[in-house]
Amino acid sequence: MRKRYFFIPLISIIVISGVLVWACKHPFGEGLSIINIGKKVDYSIEEGGPGYKGEIGKEVTNSIIIPNKVEVFPLKSGNNYYRIPTLMQLTNGDLLAFADKRKGTIGDLPNSIEVVMKRSTNNGKTWSPETRITPESKSKTDGHGDAGFILDRKRGNIVGVVASDNGFLASTHEKPIRIKIIKSVDNGKTWSEPVDITPQIYGAQCKDPTRKNWQAAFAASGNGVQLRNGRMLFVLAVREAKENFAKNYVMYSDDGGDTWKVSKNAPQSSLGGDEAKIVELNDGSLIMAIRPKDIYQRRLAKSTDNGETWGEAVLRRDLPSSASNGDIIYYTSTLNGFDKDRIITMFDSVPYTKATPPGNPKLYWSYDEGKTWNGRLMHNGNAGYSSLAILKDGSIGILAEIGGSWNGPIYFMRVNMRYLTSNADKGPFYTSQTATNNNSKVK
Repeated sequence: MRKRYFFIPLISIIVISGVLVWACKHPFGEGLSIINIGKKVDYSIEEGGPGYKGEIGKEVTNSIIIPNKVEVFPLKSGNNYYRIPTLMQLTNGDLLAFADKRKGTIGDLPNSIEVVMKRSTNNGKTWSPETRITPESKSKTDGHGDAGFILDRKRGNIVGVVASDNGFLASTHEKPIRIKIIKSVDNGKTWSEPVDITPQIYGAQCKDPTRKNWQAAFAASGNGVQLRNGRMLFVLAVREAKENFAKNYVMYSDDGGDTWKVSKNAPQSSLGGDEAKIVELNDGSLIMAIRPKDIYQRRLAKSTDNGETWGEAVLRRDLPSSASNGDIIYYTSTLNGFDKDRIITMFDSVPYTKATPPGNPKLYWSYDEGKTWNGRLMHNGNAGYSSLAILKDGSIGILAEIGGSWNGPIYFMRVNMRYLTSNADKGPFYTSQTATNNNSKVK
């Protein structure tokens, strides 16, 4: 009988805890996912290292690829302006370029904005006419923009996140800037209607007692990241209170982008945060690279638990940076049989003042997973946002706003390590016959 009395309150505790977890009010810490309680997440674990796992074309290792500019989106066409590039390489060989089409004015939300896409089937030499992938915008209150994308390697889908409706600075917890998900299951030929996930993240409708009072949040445009365990992550810029001070939390999904959770904290920094990107390292830890404010150096923060918690955001003097957004990508990993670990990132390098607008974009590379960096100037003059992708032949693709401060036109360029290093780095080479991925080789 005594065992029975013990069993009844135990069941009650479990039931109450379950209700609290569902309501985002559980005592075990903000961000705990109910999917992890009592069962293991069903991931398809990728073998090998992060980054490129394909073949390397002979041109990539036998010649210097000079970055000739190919215009993909104009600065202005008629009454439409183009901004916010994202570049994505698909497994079928197609290359996709995304941008905001801003109607009537180049400004951010609230504005009449649509996300448009172009496709290249010849490694970026030529591009298709644009297609619209978000709903038609008919007013300044129904726009969708600032898109970020992930290619889901487990399911083959493209998962995109867009900001909508209200602007970041005008947003409140009761009338928030919306966060929506769009998907394509056919390599970008068709796209789903946007699904509003704002209540999962923040705002008055969110069940979390802290995040329901956040005033604004949006995900950084460009490339999100999918970890080898299947988790997808986008970095959020968040205004917790009414003042204009942002922090970088992470939104992540373990089910292909249907449901989303939020990290337990943001990187520690008295300078706050802005648009940021994540790269996974060989050991599974993560680096967040953060757009600067006030002190114009890139800041790097680290997570060792798949993005749930983050350490200090450290200023990097070797990464001088304007207030501009740019991707960071793991290029080649020795765990995949390549000769060197290489991480690449690109952003405007001129410290920002009214007299020195964003410009002089540099592409940086690291051989030691972010401990040290070298860079090469990719354009001398004003510039804006940029995005990176590893192309089907193993070369590096760039999509960047070049020619104006935070505007375009948006150009595609293609380079290799021989060009970046003035022929010092002749790789990448496939060297290890015992590597996990034996398809990684020079062809």
